[in-house]
Amino acid sequence: MIGGKEYIQTGGGSVEVINPATGKIIAHEACCDVEWVDKCVESAQKSFDSQGWQGLTAAERGNLLYKLSDLVEASEELANLELMDTGKPLAQIKTGEIPLTASILRFYAGAADKIEGRVKTTSGGAFHMTTWEPYGVVAGILPWNYPLVNVAMKVAPALAAGNAIVIKPSVETPLSAVAFGKLCIKAGIPPGIVNIALGKGSVTGNLLVKHPKVKKISFTGSTAIGKAIQVQATEQLKAVNLELGGKNAIIVFEDANLEKAADAVLYSAFVNAGQLCVSCSRLLVQDSIQTEFEELLLKKLRKIGIGDPESPDTLIGPMITRSQFDTALEYMRGASEEGCTIIAGGKPMEMPERFRKGYWLEPTIVTGAGPEMKVASEEIFGPVLSIISFRDEAEAICISNSVIYGLSGSVWTSDGARSMRMIKALKTGIIWVNSMLTGYPQIPVPPRKMSGTGVELGFEGLMAYCKLKSAVMGYDAAVPVGWDIK
Repeated sequence: MIGGKEYIQTGGGSVEVINPATGKIIAHEACCDVEWVDKCVESAQKSFDSQGWQGLTAAERGNLLYKLSDLVEASEELANLELMDTGKPLAQIKTGEIPLTASILRFYAGAADKIEGRVKTTSGGAFHMTTWEPYGVVAGILPWNYPLVNVAMKVAPALAAGNAIVIKPSVETPLSAVAFGKLCIKAGIPPGIVNIALGKGSVTGNLLVKHPKVKKISFTGSTAIGKAIQVQATEQLKAVNLELGGKNAIIVFEDANLEKAADAVLYSAFVNAGQLCVSCSRLLVQDSIQTEFEELLLKKLRKIGIGDPESPDTLIGPMITRSQFDTALEYMRGASEEGCTIIAGGKPMEMPERFRKGYWLEPTIVTGAGPEMKVASEEIFGPVLSIISFRDEAEAICISNSVIYGLSGSVWTSDGARSMRMIKALKTGIIWVNSMLTGYPQIPVPPRKMSGTGVELGFEGLMAYCKLKSAVMGYDAAVPVGWDIK
């Protein structure tokens, strides 16, 4: 979508879009070549420079986002497209992802006119001021695991800060992003301020990263691709925001509320079939309660609804891409070779005829894992939970920090002093204590180590789309010239 218009041919051929629940083709996606990427960026630049955009106040930009949030919340089409694109349970989309998408838009709508600079008074007859400005044209490159939520995470702060944006959804899940772009026009956002460029990351994504008029890149996805983007962006010294992989740990001490902790473990590990970068795929459990806690997990797992995404009782759906299905299955097989014991799952699911060509894996729990094993140290991005025991607080910290990632974590304990020590000691960007996956969109997510750079969400996520400018204003004849050299 360029300048508010849809095009059915964009120079780069087409690819099939697959429903991962059924394995059936649901659409053909028109991919952009270099000419059409250039048209996207030029459209964004023209719209950014226009009086129609530059003449809006911050509050007026916020009002447009409020209108967009209402349209998103009322849209049945978005929920159905997300269902077809990702195979997620419809109940999860309607009660979780649609409301979250709307709340992200509303948060940044309200924050648009809260950006503040500073004025410093100094001797010498001058004011020293700092102000914030938009970058201009920015690019948002999306993952396939949460297409709708992620398009809002890029568009809302970018527009609130005054930028224009080109969105490149994952080639596997483009449908809801295109529909979102149409809603932007319906909300009154000027055509060209939000453009959608479809295609593969290796083509369309790379063209956006390299385009000289794109001044900032915000990417969510794998660490390998994020590193490549960082290298490419360095050639033009572009600002880059990266939210990448994670191998996050949920740590359960013997004094925790075990019932609630078990619910959190299963929800974190298996929501969206484990395809969530901040989910905890490592369970660190104190050795004194390990057997009891594993039995509790198995008991609760048997009650979780898995299957038909349109059933209101379903909590876990399929893997979203074939390649990730194969990757997760390989890790399941490798767990036994590493000497682990699979106490639940471990293989493809037996499904009714309608879903037999889909990408269904059983939620898998692996026990007996060592911190150095692949299943416990490498990101799987699938429904695989690895259980590692620890003796005491010091060992739990050591194991948690031993991986190359540092995105999120969760700690379960009734000891308040221990909670504070763990928050300080764990090398992650966000830590939940006696809770899990709460606080969005107000709380920022600033990754550590190989989990990325910059920050998403929160007010800090808005400021990531602004660049700082300093000014010195002389107000009387006594203001010095140069460095006041005599």
